Amino acid sequence: MDLLNILKIIAATVTVIIAITVGIIELRLNPENLLNRWFFLFFISTALGFSAYTAYHFILFNADLVIPIMITAHILINFIPISLVMTVFIIEKYKKIAMSFRYLGVMMILFVIMSFGYFILRPELNLDDYSNKIVNTETRFELFIFVNLIRILLFLFVVYKYAKITRSIGEDTKKRIQWFFAGIIMATIGLFFNVAGGLLDWIPMEIIALVAVDIGIVLVFKGFLMQI
Repeated sequence: MDLLNILKIIAATVTVIIAITVGIIELRLNPENLLNRWFFLFFISTALGFSAYTAYHFILFNADLVIPIMITAHILINFIPISLVMTVFIIEKYKKIAMSFRYLGVMMILFVIMSFGYFILRPELNLDDYSNKIVNTETRFELFIFVNLIRILLFLFVVYKYAKITRSIGEDTKKRIQWFFAGIIMATIGLFFNVAGGLLDWIPMEIIALVAVDIGIVLVFKGFLMQI
């Protein structure tokens, strides 16, 4: 395995460690709060998604396992923007309304739409690279664009909503929401870099994307610390 791929795996592993650690600590701060629970799902989806992402790069003993684990990773990653949108609904709406079919149900349908394409246009394993002990998967261009376009639009929606919320709330919670806002912006920047790195097949940009996601997770966690 070449150095850049090793660095990418290390960066993904660091993301997993940060996300799962922050997620557990954040939930313990207030496990009964619905906002905390949805942010916990954001952190855990990130941790599990990148755990699977890291794991399939090490499968050099059975080519048949690579694609199923790769698809699992992307399905988990698809839940990251879904959980962030739900945090917006929890803040803006009454809890009962946010958890209704109009909001939660629609987001679950969108999650299925984002994910089912991986079972129809299945990614493929580059067998030439695999024979050289490098795990490199290839996703159909139309599926790559479709899924990542939805992810980007959802992240941009969350950024817009948090900017709007920040301007309208009182000073007592404003700093907390500002930290959420800053963290989500960094995560969105990370997504843009990840998409660009995938399109250009340029690993350094994918590593930068992971670093941006790590910073975003820490900034969101800082927002939760404001309640202590």
